[in-house]
Amino acid sequence: MTDAPAPDTFAPAGPDRWSVRLERRYPHPIEKVWRAVSEPEHLKVWFPATVELEPRVGAEVRFGAPMEGMPELTGVVTDCEPPRLLGFTWDTDHVRFELAPVGDGTEMVLLHTFDDRAGAASFGAGWGECDWGLAAHLAGEPLPEPTKAIARHEELVAIFGLDAPAEDTVADDGTWRIVFERQMVVPPAEVWDLLLGVDQATGEQRVAPAVGEPFTPWAAPDHVLGTVTEVVPGEVLAYDCSAAEPGATVRFHFVEGTGHGARLVVTLTGTDPADRDPARAQWHQGIETTAATAAQHALATTP
Repeated sequence: MTDAPAPDTFAPAGPDRWSVRLERRYPHPIEKVWRAVSEPEHLKVWFPATVELEPRVGAEVRFGAPMEGMPELTGVVTDCEPPRLLGFTWDTDHVRFELAPVGDGTEMVLLHTFDDRAGAASFGAGWGECDWGLAAHLAGEPLPEPTKAIARHEELVAIFGLDAPAEDTVADDGTWRIVFERQMVVPPAEVWDLLLGVDQATGEQRVAPAVGEPFTPWAAPDHVLGTVTEVVPGEVLAYDCSAAEPGATVRFHFVEGTGHGARLVVTLTGTDPADRDPARAQWHQGIETTAATAAQHALATTP
């Protein structure tokens, strides 16, 4: 087991860039840890992809596909000061290992910088799994069975503040726009079904209403949220809000996410500034309730 001297953190790293930082300590000398983070024969054991690299600034880095059907990626070594520092690009991301001797052991700081804000919890949870593999490899022990770290993912969403809106703006005329971008831990089809819910009378899965039809919540089918304006089954559902609802429009859209599962983007708009806070609060609760249910489903079927 590794020591975690500081909590994992998430922070801006420039325009449209963010970083996840992990700090760990291993009861092994720095030279041994350096070999584990810089030599391909060691990296292939615990790193999330096979890696071909020469520890030299400017050298090309080649990464094997992390999952079947995904492309191989390349990068460049940006920092190399054996046995203390190694950094390289990974497509558009950047990964940096900083090592320092601490007593008889080694402290490692891993800094991963990227442009996908909503994916930060997936990256943090994934590096946590890699940490367990690295610790086992350094100790000469069998690697633990890989998991999707679902519970850790959901924990990091809250810790990193990823449940907050990715966009929350008000125009000069008072109109507003709020965008939530939430990484889920189940496939899009499962989240789609959760959004529509089960018919309380029949117990059957509801289907999306057609354009022009009313949209109602599964738990309160007599309450009309709005009138459907756009529907692409499994991908998009949008509606104009009813007079009793805060805001003018709501749009659900599934976009490409991380390996954890679906990425749900919920866009809210309104013309009355007084509706902004109620709409934000209402949909924050709704999205997080859906995410919690998805996590429960995933935990019941996945390690």
